[in-house]
Amino acid sequence: GDWLGFAWVSAGLLTNAALITRLGFVLSCALCFVLAARGFEVSQGRPAPGVRGTLVSTVTGLAIAAPVYWMFTKLLGINLPGLTSTGWL
Repeated sequence: GDWLGFAWVSAGLLTNAALITRLGFVLSCALCFVLAARGFEVSQGRPAPGVRGTLVSTVTGLAIAAPVYWMFTKLLGINLPGLTSTGWL
């Protein structure tokens, strides 16, 4: 196994668990996505992404996490930690 990639993905999961109540579901899951994507890139032997790669991972993470949050809270009625009390972030 690739221990450095494993460390990046593990850091993403642990960071998500630690910050989900402080940052909210969307931002903590986007951060988890960025760290996990970095871990998968490292495990494939790719060079570390620059600012552009990190920005693309961040936007992708937000694009995935925001609709998931909305579907869970609005459609299914499951309370996930949010950043605001309005229920939209």
